[in-house]
Amino acid sequence: MALEVTNKESRLHRLELLKKLQSIDNKTHKLDKQKKTILSHLEKKNAQIEEATTLLTTKHEDSTGFQKEMDRKHLDLKCIEEQIGKSREKLLQIKNNKEYSAFLSEIGGREADKSLLEDEILSMMSELEGMTAEEKDLAKEEERQKKELAELRVTAEGELAVIDKNIEETRAEWGETAQQVDKEALDQYKRLIQKDGQAVVEVSAQACGGCFMQITPQTLNLLLRKQEIILCQNCDKILYLQEG
Repeated sequence: MALEVTNKESRLHRLELLKKLQSIDNKTHKLDKQKKTILSHLEKKNAQIEEATTLLTTKHEDSTGFQKEMDRKHLDLKCIEEQIGKSREKLLQIKNNKEYSAFLSEIGGREADKSLLEDEILSMMSELEGMTAEEKDLAKEEERQKKELAELRVTAEGELAVIDKNIEETRAEWGETAQQVDKEALDQYKRLIQKDGQAVVEVSAQACGGCFMQITPQTLNLLLRKQEIILCQNCDKILYLQEG
């Protein structure tokens, strides 16, 4: 299949223009890919910071809740100590042996409760100390991630500015080149480029550079004659032979 042009010079010039369009599109695609990679790194770093912040918030909430529970146990301990103190005062005033024994037993029970509560508080203090240390480590990690993001943003902004400028230039160059291509060829090019980003491909080892199917001897002869724009019979991509 071929795109007809009556003037041989025009045929060759059109193919060179189409090859140039493909080269510009390849460059633009590469720039877009670089831009996406940079933005992806920023998004990944943001996600890491969000994760670090979530972990820190959760740990802080756990520590706060744990501290409140320990404060309640301290109050309970204080209440028991006050009860024991009052019971000991009453104990001095009791004359009846039976009542004295009952109060003494009651004090013993409260002393046991106090001892258990003190052990619980000591255990909780040790656990809270570990939780506080973890929270500090998480805070340091969050701060480190934020610092890395700030540095990454500075670098990324500079790189993105250069890439955006280059993309703008390639698009301008594409527009200027496209104006020199006839409508039929340009429409064919646009239709092909939308499929997979490749419209003009080199024939290598007598195979299409787009679909890798072997071209016919007749197609090869037409390419060698350079008298018309040749399309691959399988994928319709525009073919060319590398000179030299």
